[in-house]
Amino acid sequence: MKNIIFLLFSFYVFATAAQTKKEAYIAKYSSIAIDEMNRYNIPASITLAQAILESGAGESRLATEGNNHFGIKCHDNWSGEIIIEDDDAKGECFRKYSKSTDSYRDHSLFLTERGRYSFLFEYGNTDYKKWAKGLKRAGYATNPEYPTLLINLIEKYDLGRFDNPSSQKKSLYFAHSYGLPYLTGLGTYYFKTRSMYSTEVNTSFIFSEANIGYHYTFANKFYGGINSGVLFVPIDEPRITPYLSSELMYKIETQRTLLVRVGIQIPFSEIHLFYESFNAIPYFRLIYLLH
Repeated sequence: MKNIIFLLFSFYVFATAAQTKKEAYIAKYSSIAIDEMNRYNIPASITLAQAILESGAGESRLATEGNNHFGIKCHDNWSGEIIIEDDDAKGECFRKYSKSTDSYRDHSLFLTERGRYSFLFEYGNTDYKKWAKGLKRAGYATNPEYPTLLINLIEKYDLGRFDNPSSQKKSLYFAHSYGLPYLTGLGTYYFKTRSMYSTEVNTSFIFSEANIGYHYTFANKFYGGINSGVLFVPIDEPRITPYLSSELMYKIETQRTLLVRVGIQIPFSEIHLFYESFNAIPYFRLIYLLH
């Protein structure tokens, strides 16, 4: 059991460490950017690109110490906490937030409540190139290359995929899975808003299982859920045993979508494998979603 837990942990660390810093940032904050888009009609791609550029993918001092991901300065109407940082001039005043989501919300309000940005909303939330150029024209940044930097980020990391509400509300995927103790498997995954539904068949080539499941995202790309199904155990007396399972899943969105899934199956009756009896079966899966 200890060896299995260690392997599960090692696989998880390896999978998450394989992401680049920017990809990890996108995976962490994309759902927040989508929420802001749905509320304020600012393209999620623009929000993410600005945040990556202004915060150094969340690693700048303003982001780590002040939760300020957009480089928004204090201005005359700010009455909250502040953080001092050099920018166009030495020792400038920037807004400080209690959490990162507050920074995203303030960014939305900053653009919607200032008249100089009002023309941007005529472009809708799918024309990120006009938004990028318009932000520079409205004076958001002094760098003449600001629009090009935003557009390059959006196109390199395909951030435009977050601007299509229908693609975020539901998506159907076929999938291949690999892991332990089930070595391989096939399945289908259906995403709708914050929910995910799945069906799978997995095998270790010694025993197999089939299941249906439901998950709900509770923090960015983390899902918690349950599934139920049956175990087929051909050893000794072949039999089919129903089970329930609880699990945790993390969705990694890079150039292809990967799910990291860990959980524990609880059979309705004791399982006999390899001359041992099991009342629970922990498992780990890497699931590649195929478009």
